[in-house]
Amino acid sequence: MTNFLLINENQETKNLLVKCLETAGFEVIGTENNLVRIQLVQEKLSTTESSQRSNTPQFIFPSIPRLRDVFEFIELNYHQSISLKEVAQAVGYSSAYLTNLVRNITGKTVNDWIIERRITQACTLLLSTNDSVNQIALQVGYQNINHFYSQFRNYHKNTPHAWREAQRCKVSHNKALQPLEGIAS
Repeated sequence: MTNFLLINENQETKNLLVKCLETAGFEVIGTENNLVRIQLVQEKLSTTESSQRSNTPQFIFPSIPRLRDVFEFIELNYHQSISLKEVAQAVGYSSAYLTNLVRNITGKTVNDWIIERRITQACTLLLSTNDSVNQIALQVGYQNINHFYSQFRNYHKNTPHAWREAQRCKVSHNKALQPLEGIAS
């Protein structure tokens, strides 16, 4: 979502701006106090689509046609040791160009997306399996277990084992409360 400050208070100017933004593919969320709130229609669709899909990790990537090949390559290879250079070669760009392109469009680097995909999958495996943290780190593409712990802690402010226990406690707690909520109704 983005905000624009409209300095000209003329209603015709505001209407023209709104019409131009809508024609350009933006949805106007609201206008108040000379502030026009907009969002790309594509972003809205991506958010809506992803909320309708299951929360499986492969849907962490935004729906950006220009970066589709980048995200597909990451999705297919995140569990292996991959580098920016390999991603760039796979999509036909130089490493420098790809870095700037992805950062300018998403605000994250290619490496950030690789890490996020790996950590997301690690979380899924931590909750759905009893595999050790070391096994999971290897399954999601980390060769260095300490590096995995460091990156996991950066994302979740906790170790993988402590995060797993906390999440499982939340799930158990929520399941225990469900019958009580039905009785109270």
